[in-house]
Amino acid sequence: MLRKALLDQLKYFIETVTNGHSNPQLLTNPTLIKLALSFLDDLPATRDCVFEYFALLAEISVQLYISPEMIDQKTGMPVSQVKQGGNRKQQMRAQEYESFNMVKTALQNLVWKGLPAWSPLIANWSLELVAKLSDKYTQRRMTITASCNYWLECSAMHGLMSLINSCFRKLTSAEEETCVEIMLNAFHRFPMTFDWIVARLGGCFPYKIIMQILQCGIKRFVEDYRCHLDSEAGILDYMTSCHEQQLRAAFREMLKEGFAPMKPLDIAVVPFLLITTNYSDAILQSLVNVLVEIYSEDMCEVIIEKSPLWLSNKMFADMQPTLNNAVLRMNEHGATLLITAAKMAEKFVWCQDFLDNSMQELEQWVLKQRNFPLLADLAYEETKYMLWKSCLSKNLLEQQTAVRLLLVVSSQHPHIYYQTISQLLRKSYAQNPNGIGALIRLLGGQSGVVNFPGFTPGFEMVLEDITLHVQVNNRLPVPPGTPTEAYNTFSNLNMLAKMHKSKNVAPYITSTQLTQALNECLPKIVQIFDCTVNKLVLKMDRDAAESSAAKFRAQHSSNNKREGLTDICNGNGYGKRPKTEPGENGTTCSPVDDEDTCRMRLAHLIVDLLNNIEGGSCHTVLRTPVVLKLAVLSVKYFFVGLTEKTVIRRAAAAHRSYALLQRQCSARKIARTVCLRELVEGALFYHGHLLGQLEEYKLDELEIPEHEMLILQNLHTSSGANSNRSVLHSGIIGRGLRPVLPTNDRTCDAEAQALYLKALNACCADLEKPNNVEGYSLVSLLLVELVSTDVMYNGLPFPDEEFTKVTMERDMQIRRAFITSPVLWAVLGLIAGHRPALCYSSVLLRALCATCLHHWRGKNVSKFQATAANDELMLCTKKLLQLLAMSQLIPPPLTNLHLIIEHFESAEIALLLRECIWNYLKDHVPSPALFHVDNNGLHWRNTSLAKVPPQYVDTLRHLMQRKLSKLGPHYHQMFIMAELMDSKPGPTGMSETTAAAATMLPASRLQIVELE
Repeated sequence: MLRKALLDQLKYFIETVTNGHSNPQLLTNPTLIKLALSFLDDLPATRDCVFEYFALLAEISVQLYISPEMIDQKTGMPVSQVKQGGNRKQQMRAQEYESFNMVKTALQNLVWKGLPAWSPLIANWSLELVAKLSDKYTQRRMTITASCNYWLECSAMHGLMSLINSCFRKLTSAEEETCVEIMLNAFHRFPMTFDWIVARLGGCFPYKIIMQILQCGIKRFVEDYRCHLDSEAGILDYMTSCHEQQLRAAFREMLKEGFAPMKPLDIAVVPFLLITTNYSDAILQSLVNVLVEIYSEDMCEVIIEKSPLWLSNKMFADMQPTLNNAVLRMNEHGATLLITAAKMAEKFVWCQDFLDNSMQELEQWVLKQRNFPLLADLAYEETKYMLWKSCLSKNLLEQQTAVRLLLVVSSQHPHIYYQTISQLLRKSYAQNPNGIGALIRLLGGQSGVVNFPGFTPGFEMVLEDITLHVQVNNRLPVPPGTPTEAYNTFSNLNMLAKMHKSKNVAPYITSTQLTQALNECLPKIVQIFDCTVNKLVLKMDRDAAESSAAKFRAQHSSNNKREGLTDICNGNGYGKRPKTEPGENGTTCSPVDDEDTCRMRLAHLIVDLLNNIEGGSCHTVLRTPVVLKLAVLSVKYFFVGLTEKTVIRRAAAAHRSYALLQRQCSARKIARTVCLRELVEGALFYHGHLLGQLEEYKLDELEIPEHEMLILQNLHTSSGANSNRSVLHSGIIGRGLRPVLPTNDRTCDAEAQALYLKALNACCADLEKPNNVEGYSLVSLLLVELVSTDVMYNGLPFPDEEFTKVTMERDMQIRRAFITSPVLWAVLGLIAGHRPALCYSSVLLRALCATCLHHWRGKNVSKFQATAANDELMLCTKKLLQLLAMSQLIPPPLTNLHLIIEHFESAEIALLLRECIWNYLKDHVPSPALFHVDNNGLHWRNTSLAKVPPQYVDTLRHLMQRKLSKLGPHYHQMFIMAELMDSKPGPTGMSETTAAAATMLPASRLQIVELE
């Protein structure tokens, strides 16, 4: 009875399905669907009929999906999404559209809970059905992504794909191979409409699908090299988003076969892969990633060896333009590919052609302001560091390629441009001189690009970093002699500035661009210069203090005849270990000395850079604090340069400072004032040891050991009946006798003095007005301010001799300043040569003259004392007279007095100074009013127009007449020749009587004087 009912149901099912082709509502009746599903369990023989019915249901759903009447006219959405809000007709047919969902659910349960044999059966049926439906109802050619989005919106197609996916998970390895084969066969039959199915289902076993698709593509490519690989490339491109690792593994396996071909098909692997990259950027990127990963020098040789086989393919031989464009499509490793080609370009012409074409096209895209994937690759940190390394390569093609790539990315990312400038400026190009070319080319920028970033922020970036290094000095230790980043930076900037001056970089950098950029960075350069020079000055002062202390200990020990005092003063006595000096016991220079040497080299480079860019000139706009700081640092650098070890280095450093000082002082008066003050103060107070200054040592009483203090020594001898008597007190007060200053034979170093005077002259000289003496007058006033200790009685006039008693203490201090600082004589000599600047130092001349006068007067009070030629008093007197003569403050014949003063006795010298020099200067105030300016701007005092009154020269005449045996030639020159010149006839001639009288005049004067 049960079997008969089942057969009746089967008959009903067959009749309904046969007669219901024109009635979809009848076929999609849920009762009929449930009846068909029951046959799968009860009547296995009806399986084919049931699956054919299921196919009809899926087709009905697809027909409704693509039907225009089931599309919402407003939104264009299919009926499955508008069944709740669609019109009445759409809601009525929604049941027909979703009828296949019951079938999908039942078949899925059968796959998961039924026998294993159901999985391959249902999978094969579903694949065939999906392929037929997709091919039959595809209305236009779409991409794989668009096809997936379109068909998966259909309820039946989405159910079939889900059903296939469930079946694939239950298959064994052998069954998987069968399903893959069925899938590929369907792909061969429907290549234009089945590709999206393969791409969608390929995720179940991606590597197998990818390899099979690649093999299919190679076979088609070998049969017809002009074939289109859109389907194969589309499948691979779709699978790359989720299965890139499997795609790379497949490429790696195929390249291994292509580079070592064993079969005829393997020869076409490389051409096929390159052709495939034209269809998809994702495939291109994956292939490039694999090539970069496996590339080696041996692989390069294999490529060269196998290239003739690949060129046999006509399409591959014409692929170069396509490959050029391929570089621009890479999101990763594009820069690596170009740099690798640049390294090979010296050996292979095709690499150079590929490189040139790629770079030209890349730059054209930049000029057109088009965006491309390679820009993202160039902006990566790893790529940036790789390009920086290539910029330092000795391979010029690699270097220039890296620079061009950096310029390309800098047009979109200015910070990379600034960082690159900063990095290249830090590198040393001593071993690779061509490396500076990369920096020059980079500074030239990208021609044709609008609003390309300037390189001034790059300079500021590197200078800011160097400032931190110089100030904090927190870098890792480097071997001695290794150039630092600061040294390399300023060396490169200096080289650029020199090349810019010689106009060797004109094609890349405009005439004023580099100088303007460096002048904008001048405050930061001055800041680095400040840190460097101040450390050198501290070191110089420390060395000077140690040297001075050593001399003091030696002199003090000699004066007090005490042994062992040197050790006590040095702190080495009483159980303390003596300090080891640098260089003793075969030791080498300390790291501190090496750092100071590096700082000195850096200071030289900074000054060279300032001179090359004309820093501080009148054409540069600077804030006042920067002007003042630069002026002070220029003077400090001059003094530091005097500590160089060799004459050549000292002269070179001095000449650098001359140019720097002269440019600043000529441009701004405030800079001249500061420079001159710093030079004079430095020579007198801070750095006088460089110019032969005598040190006056002051012993700190706190350094005396406690047991040596006088109060403790007296306690040992102050006991007994006479303890209250001070005559029994004993001991040495302090350190004993003070060391005597070695004033004799103490002169300023001629070389240092000459360099110092040239520095003063550089500050005072005016390039526009060569005869301007304003600067020298300022030096004269500074000397009065710094040497004279009193603010009163500093006027120009010489007072009466009696008034010198009031200023005696001040005069003695001024005289002592000239003793301890011999360079003062040289400075006054420089001033005296630029009349009338010495007039403003009248107080110094007055003090020197007064002290000499009093000392000569008291020389022979008790007994006769012979005067040596090199006696300090005699030397001071001769220098004073020489200064007065050079500055024309005294007239002839007093101008020759310094030549003969040593032949007179002490009392005679005092008489001459009082009667001839002091009285003349008292009556003729040393004032600028005595000088007139000629047509050339020179200040001159014509003493021949006004005859010197006899009261100022008669004393000298009388004293010389007493010593005619010694001073005869001088007397003739000073008096006889002068009077003969005064009585010489004019151009119109003179009478015989007048000439005779004039000739006899000197003789009559000689007769008046009575010789002893």
